[in-house]
Parts: sequence; structure tokens; C-alpha cells
Amino acid sequence: MWITELLTPVNTVTFLLLFIRISSFMSFLPFFNYMTIPLSAKAALALWLTILFYPITPKITFDINFLNIVLAILNETAFAFFVGMALNLIFDILKFAAEQISFVMGFTMANIIDPNFGTQSTILAQFFNWIAILVFISFGGDHIEIMLLNKIMQELPFGAFFSYEHVYEYFLVFMGKYFLLGVALGFPIIAISLMSDIIFGMIMKTMPQFNLLVVGFPIKIFVSFLVLMSIIGSMMVVFEREIKTAFNAILSFFT
Repeated sequence: MWITELLTPVNTVTFLLLFIRISSFMSFLPFFNYMTIPLSAKAALALWLTILFYPITPKITFDINFLNIVLAILNETAFAFFVGMALNLIFDILKFAAEQISFVMGFTMANIIDPNFGTQSTILAQFFNWIAILVFISFGGDHIEIMLLNKIMQELPFGAFFSYEHVYEYFLVFMGKYFLLGVALGFPIIAISLMSDIIFGMIMKTMPQFNLLVVGFPIKIFVSFLVLMSIIGSMMVVFEREIKTAFNAILSFFT
């Protein structure tokens, strides 16, 4: 009766906490948390990864009781939330830059529903998000997330608390960097838009018959798209650099 021998309290609680840890990461990590992925597929992937990681996962060492299990579940969920937030903020930098660009280009009224999260966003924000997903997959971001999960299995035992001090320190430093990077990514187009406004203002002073709505805005949008085409590659390089930096910073959360 080898099955009954495996169903010991220690093995059962370890499997349960492992499934909760992986499910929490599936719920918060970029790419895996998108609403366009069916819940049945996420659940199947979480169960498959749980079975895959279980033989190499250290067993629990704390006393098995209701309070300890609840605290362990809350700790696993909180840790996955902070890790997911750290990675999703990098995607939000591009969204913030897209919002600034859309404002100066006059695209703020053209909002669409983001199928990944069910919220409204501008067309450029949606475009940047899909490009960022392709870049994320191209350098193996989804594989890095699974390898990070494996690293966490070895370094952070079930029931052990992660380093809240390092988490708070990272977010306090990064939030100041968040707005700086967002403005810096959109600055070329913002600068071109400001320059075009100055030029059009000078033209309207010398030529009052100049129709800004009919002639000026299409020129401004055309020039902005040319600049966007020339800098989008550099924007994705910055995105890749920051997402890899975030992965390295996450390692300090549990060390």
C-alpha cells in the first residue's frame, strides 16, 4: 500500500503549499496572469508544475496545525504578489510612457479595452504592451520565471518569511525611478510635439489663414510616428534591461 505511505501529513501539506505557491505565481507573474489565458489551462499548468517540482522540493519542518498552515498560505500569497508587482511595474513603465505620448499626439480619446486585464487603455499603450510581451518571450522571460520559481523552492522553505526589508527598500527606490524612466522613454516625442507647437504658433502669427486643425495636427501626428518608429527599438532595449534588473533584485527578497 505505497499510496497510503505517501499520504502522510507532512507530504500532504508540502504538496498543498507547493500547489498554492505555484498557483499564486501563475496569478501574479507577467504573461501567466493574463486573462486571455483560460483558467483551466492555468490550473492544469500549476498542477503539472507542482507534480514536477514535488520530488525536489524540501519537506515542511514546522508543526502541522491550522494556524501554521494559514500563516504559510498567506506568506506564499504575499510573496508571489510582491514578485509579480516588481515585474509588472516594468510593463507599467511602458504604459506610462505611452499615456504621455498619446496625450501629446491627441490619442487620449482613442481608448480600447485591454483584453489582458479588462481595463481601458490607449491604443499606443496596448501596442507597447504587445511589443513588450514579444520581447519578454524572445529573451525567455517566461522560462526565467519558472527558473526563478525553482530557485525560490530551494532557498525559501515553506513557512519561512521572506525579507520584507529588502522588498520595501526595492519598491521605495524603484518608484522614484518609475516616473523618471516613463518620462525619459516618451521624452523624444514630447520634445518634438512641443517644438512643433512652437513652430505652428509662429506660423499662425505670420499667416492667420493657416488652419491648425486641418493641416497642423496631421503633420504633428505624422512626425510623431516617424520619431516613434525610430526610438521604439531603444525603448525595448531599456525594457529588457530593466526587467532583467528586476529579476536580479527579486533574488534579494528571500536572501
